[in-house]
Amino acid sequence: MKKNRWLLLLGLVFLFSLSACGSLMSTPEPIPTITLDSNAQAAESTSPSGGTTVTASAIIVPVNSVQLSFPLVGSVVEVLVDAGDLVNAGDTLVQLDTAILQAKVIEAEANVISAETQVSYLRRINESSNENILAAEAEVDRQNAILNVARERLNQATLVAPIGGTIASVDISLGETVTPGLVVITIGDLKKMQIETTDLSERDIPDVKVGQSASISVDALDQEMSGLVTRIVEQASSIGGDVVYKVIISLDEAPPELRWGMSAEVRINAEE
Repeated sequence: MKKNRWLLLLGLVFLFSLSACGSLMSTPEPIPTITLDSNAQAAESTSPSGGTTVTASAIIVPVNSVQLSFPLVGSVVEVLVDAGDLVNAGDTLVQLDTAILQAKVIEAEANVISAETQVSYLRRINESSNENILAAEAEVDRQNAILNVARERLNQATLVAPIGGTIASVDISLGETVTPGLVVITIGDLKKMQIETTDLSERDIPDVKVGQSASISVDALDQEMSGLVTRIVEQASSIGGDVVYKVIISLDEAPPELRWGMSAEVRINAEE
């Protein structure tokens, strides 16, 4: 009886050993390998600009243009130009009422004369101290400073063209009261035009350099032009939450039909 138990126990141990050896010797399942297709590998090495050409929307603008405003409040008594007029640098464009400003100049001139008279009087009399004379001379300087300010404000009541060109817009009328800083006249020299990008992304701007060539397409003219990147504006702007940079492109040759404000598409060769 006891012998049978031992035989049974030995048999169970033998069977268990065979089972363990079988599981250890079984072939493991192969580990699957992952491969990238050629397109995915290429995308990893591609720059954010997506290639060697940077594209952006743009507009046509004059090389030289200005927006003019008054630095002071005043009533308009003359508007001497209309949109489309040709003007030269120094031409008067708009005149404000200067009655009060002229009166202040006359008053300041009188105060200067009075202060100078006081200095002359103190120098003539023997009992005048040097301290009193110095104080009187300081008053002359102060009154002259007031006079200079009054004359400058009088000059500011006349809006003068700083450049020659074509009047693009006139946003003021006779009898209106001007608001300081509000643009009333826009002038552009239409003899020479250039391109300004409007939506060139911050992701593309690192690839753009001054001197790179560009191809410009103007839909309104159904025409292709060539040019060079001449300037990259340092400060970014925002369009719809996207950060963009303005890039200036000079044209090799501008067709006579080109107009201020026309839309364009530019392609900059970023490989150069």
